[in-house]
Amino acid sequence: MLRPILISGLEVTVMDARDVNDFLAGIKMAVMATINSDGSPHLSPNWYYYDGEQLFFVTTKERKKFYNLKRDQRISVCVYEPPLASDYVVVQGAAIIDDLVPTSELWGTARLVVERYVNADDVDAYIERWKTEPRILVTITADKTYTRPGY
Repeated sequence: MLRPILISGLEVTVMDARDVNDFLAGIKMAVMATINSDGSPHLSPNWYYYDGEQLFFVTTKERKKFYNLKRDQRISVCVYEPPLASDYVVVQGAAIIDDLVPTSELWGTARLVVERYVNADDVDAYIERWKTEPRILVTITADKTYTRPGY
């Protein structure tokens, strides 16, 4: 339940675990942060699916984030409420990159992602287009979760 707390004399509202789950289950944008080989951050916006425990992303083997995660599995993901982004959840953990996922599992998860963002009539065509690309599944289990105001 959202609850007000005092921080430096200001009343702010924070999320509890149920609020975090509800927030992540909503249709929002996720920004994935990975680490480049020179140590600098790499950010990319992504669609995602949340099953109540893990975040799932589908990307291609041609993206910078894929190469970064193959080298260093540390990841941070900020899920925010557009357009202002004043409400957000940050998930940190290690990404599991599975480019050997059985096709049915990859496309089943891809469908769950796409269904959240695309009109129902367009989902099949979207999946068929994705199937022409070297897609992989990225799974993230949170080691740490931050919410607004960052606690």
